[in-house]
Amino acid sequence: MSDGNSIKIPTWALPIGAALVSGAIAWGSMQAQAAATQEEVAEIKVKVEQADTTGKLNAQAIDQITKSLAQMNETARDSDAKLQTLIELMIQQAAN
Repeated sequence: MSDGNSIKIPTWALPIGAALVSGAIAWGSMQAQAAATQEEVAEIKVKVEQADTTGKLNAQAIDQITKSLAQMNETARDSDAKLQTLIELMIQQAAN
């Protein structure tokens, strides 16, 4: 029945073989996980860079709005002073 050309594995080597197969599967799984993690890191890096750019643009917009409001405040103060002078002149003319 047996032709003598078969491979015989000793029974003590079966656990070692199972451990090697299990280790190879775990190694392959870790490699796939590492590749997926690298892709996620790359995606997150792009998103962070976009958010940073958006944040810079928002900071610039806020700075421009602040400057604009400061200019409007100065204009309002100047207008108030001119209006007060005009009212005083009108009161003086009405009194004469």
